[in-house]
Amino acid sequence: MRFWTTAIIALAILTSRAAADIITGADDGAPGGHVKVFDGQTNALSSSFLAYPAAISGGVRVAAGDVNGDGFADIITGAGPGGVGGHVKVFDGKTGAELRSFFSYDGFTGGVFVAAGDVDGDGFSEIVTGADDGAPGGHVKVFDGQTNALSSSFLAYPAAISGGVRVAAGDVNGDGFADIITGAGPGGVGGHVKVFDGTTSAELRSFLSFDGFTGGVYVAAGDINGDGYADVITGAGSGAPGGHVKVFDGQSGLLSLSYFAYPTGFSGGVRVATGDVDGDGIADIITGAGPGGIGGHVKAFSGLSGAELRSFFAYDGFTSGVFVAGATDNVPEPASTALLLCAALTLAAARTRLRR
Repeated sequence: MRFWTTAIIALAILTSRAAADIITGADDGAPGGHVKVFDGQTNALSSSFLAYPAAISGGVRVAAGDVNGDGFADIITGAGPGGVGGHVKVFDGKTGAELRSFFSYDGFTGGVFVAAGDVDGDGFSEIVTGADDGAPGGHVKVFDGQTNALSSSFLAYPAAISGGVRVAAGDVNGDGFADIITGAGPGGVGGHVKVFDGTTSAELRSFLSFDGFTGGVYVAAGDINGDGYADVITGAGSGAPGGHVKVFDGQSGLLSLSYFAYPTGFSGGVRVATGDVDGDGIADIITGAGPGGIGGHVKAFSGLSGAELRSFFAYDGFTSGVFVAGATDNVPEPASTALLLCAALTLAAARTRLRR
């Protein structure tokens, strides 16, 4: 009896999943690129730091991915408008130490959006950047996770589109490699979203997420229905009431979910990210209120049902908006590990009975 009790406890431990931490970045007006990390299980503040010098006050965009290959998600930051050269940094997910610092767009001062995903399947997350307002054509770059070398560079939109490009990464086509998702900034008609193959940069998908809307669109990617394909999540930019969020199925491209993250009176737009906040093995949707949202309002919604899971204020009294990311550590696949342990324990039990 004691043997099987031990086995059941071991299986329960192995099949439990850690909740994703929520990373926030204060938008324009907060000095120094203020980044915070909130514990995935308790919602408590676990880390708070300035990514850039205090003189930089254009805000900070955030992403998460295992850049150094140690199994823990690292924090990637991109300086907002005013930061010289599209300044990107990477901070160790375990220690907070600065791992990388580089300029993604020489001389450009319009700010940079960041994302992370394993594009080449080497176990290291590549860093994806998108030039913000003022850069023509939606300039996207991909930097190798191991070497930091530039591995890809392309324009996601026509050169006449100069409102910037927001980026995300996820395996939309199910080939095992992260693909690159882009969202056109202000001026792009209809919330134009595109998906590019991570390995070839070939365009896989192109659609308008918010018909007629010209305020820009934020993008994220994550498997919120558990089918093995990353779904595309969009958030309408400034001017759209209520923080309108939509989810498009990764396989079919069809709209699968649509809801408002904030009250209809709020029109500052909504930033989106994904992460398994409730630890059920399915990606959830994380939102951050844009300018006008009081206190850096962050919410999390169940990927399966759309039900609200979390709601908190990341920056008390701050009204310029907040960027969000979800950080999930790369742990061994629980189900597979549990099955192996179960088989081993069963074999051990059989051997014990034979000895008797």
